[in-house]
Amino acid sequence: MGNRPQPTLLTPRLLDSLKHVDWVARMLVEGALTGLHRSPYHGFSSEFSEYRKYCPGDPVKHVDWVAYAKSDRYYVKQYEDETNTRAYIALDCSGSMRMGNGTLHKFHYACYLAAAFIYLMQRQKDAVGLFTFADRVRDYFPARNARLHTLEMLSHIEQLAPDGVTDMAACFHRMAEEVHRRSVVLIFSDFLDPSPDFLKSLQHFRHKGCEVVLFQVLDALETIFPYHGLLAFKDLETGETLEVESEDCREGYLAGLDAYQRQLRQIAGRMNMGFETLNTRTPFERALLAYFHKRERMGS
Repeated sequence: MGNRPQPTLLTPRLLDSLKHVDWVARMLVEGALTGLHRSPYHGFSSEFSEYRKYCPGDPVKHVDWVAYAKSDRYYVKQYEDETNTRAYIALDCSGSMRMGNGTLHKFHYACYLAAAFIYLMQRQKDAVGLFTFADRVRDYFPARNARLHTLEMLSHIEQLAPDGVTDMAACFHRMAEEVHRRSVVLIFSDFLDPSPDFLKSLQHFRHKGCEVVLFQVLDALETIFPYHGLLAFKDLETGETLEVESEDCREGYLAGLDAYQRQLRQIAGRMNMGFETLNTRTPFERALLAYFHKRERMGS
């Protein structure tokens, strides 16, 4: 790893260039996991799988005494978490992810957090895969547990650039067809898709028994609307422009954004999916640590 930059060089300029993404991912995860008592994903796939005969050394707590009473033989319940988790990272590469102020954009923020989770899964010896998507699924790396595979995905993330329109419904259906049953699926996006079909398409993951977490990445400019006067806003996906008087539309815009986020949270809750809103003003390590602590509390 030789001449990697030191943490003091983790500047906005470095982050904006998506360089050294493997090093940044490792630094974020190792720092955030310090002090946690357990992995944030330990036991995610703890569904009962099958019985097998008891072997000396097996934990007694897994012995099925009902089966013993019926057969006079010892059987152990085997669970899915006795094999490693399969996880998939889905990264939105559409044009709207270019939104940002200065040198840090939503896309770069999402890339570094996605890379951190890829590193975390590989560190836990789990199989991890990657999807990138916009109007279609652009890239697909199947879930594997190999250091070289992880480096290939992180290297690929460094080469990405956001562009194009969004069609989440088509992309999510395609991804759901590829993922293994009872996998972990982490989706990083702004979820600014006006089509209601994309919300319905999330059900496809649930039909396969997947654990899904939606990470909505928003820029501060989107959440506080700090503009003044007459401005021309450009759609980052279609290129269309719209002139508006900032003061006249601020209240309506913020109310609409709040209502949309509440809708996303409610729908995710009904589908038993996690939903996290992330702001690019929040330091990476703080966002990661807050989520890990939340997972730790849920698992305790």
